[in-house]
Amino acid sequence: MQRARMNTRRFSVKKMGLKSTFGFTTVNHNYTESERQVLNSYHSLEYLPPHSKVYRNWLQQQPARLDWDRWLVMAIIGFSVGILGFLLHQIIDIIAECKWHLTQYYVQVGDFSGAYIHTVGYSLIFLISSSLLVLYQPAAAGSGIPEIIGFLNGTRIKDIFKMQTLIVKFLSCAFAVGCGMPVGYEGPMIHLGSLVAAGMSQFKSATFECTLPFFSRFRNSEDRRNFISAGAAAGIASAFGAPVGGLLFAMEEVSSFWKNKLSFQVFFCCMVATFTTDILNSSFHGFKYKGDFGLFKPKFISRDLMAVNVIAVFPAILLGKIELLIISTFFLTVFH
Repeated sequence: MQRARMNTRRFSVKKMGLKSTFGFTTVNHNYTESERQVLNSYHSLEYLPPHSKVYRNWLQQQPARLDWDRWLVMAIIGFSVGILGFLLHQIIDIIAECKWHLTQYYVQVGDFSGAYIHTVGYSLIFLISSSLLVLYQPAAAGSGIPEIIGFLNGTRIKDIFKMQTLIVKFLSCAFAVGCGMPVGYEGPMIHLGSLVAAGMSQFKSATFECTLPFFSRFRNSEDRRNFISAGAAAGIASAFGAPVGGLLFAMEEVSSFWKNKLSFQVFFCCMVATFTTDILNSSFHGFKYKGDFGLFKPKFISRDLMAVNVIAVFPAILLGKIELLIISTFFLTVFH
């Protein structure tokens, strides 16, 4: 009996030593049911590809692919994000114009109190509407950048890629920016671009319960992540008119999983988004056609700057291809 007590004591002492060594002596918090529900709404994603010998052998046996379908999906995402950026610009212009047009009228007639009441009341109507929309869909609150960064680094977050989130994000951003609040649309455009990419790349919708029989090979975590990275980059490119900036933002700030081939595809997606937004914004203001389709005007007045039409780009592209052909022929002739 005494020997059994000594063995039990030694075991308890050893157990206490292990606990003190690894630091799990006591449980300092018990999760409530509501906290468990919040924790269960986050899931991890596996982005790393398998590197087993069997998988590498299978890859070597596959024929070489041109990945034309991946480039096509990148173009579709860039075009869709560009259209979305154009619509957001136009709605913001309409809301702002209606506000300042009537305010200017009150000022011209000398009714300064009416101008003040109209300006504040008009802004409050759209501000309250934007807040109510976000209360309906909380996943659309804020810029959405932390949620996108979390998803692209392996954390599945609830409702950030739903159709309701896209609609609420678009309208609440347009209302808040258009009414004159000290916010911008650049951050939300990143989330909007990711939302478009998440839906367009998979060709299916859980909201409408439909699945199209196109590009089914992209319905996996890794490809979906890459397309969402491209959508976030296209959102930045559409907002700032900077394709290189969109690529660098996605590469350096958003995603931790990257490939060299992905850089060219994302840059192509950003160029399509920027070109689409700029060429449409050059023609319309508040959905009113200005008659300057494709005319890119300088934002700053200077003698060295002039408006350039998009038609001038095509001869430049042709000359660039001819120059590339000449250089390629020269190198092939010299080194072979």
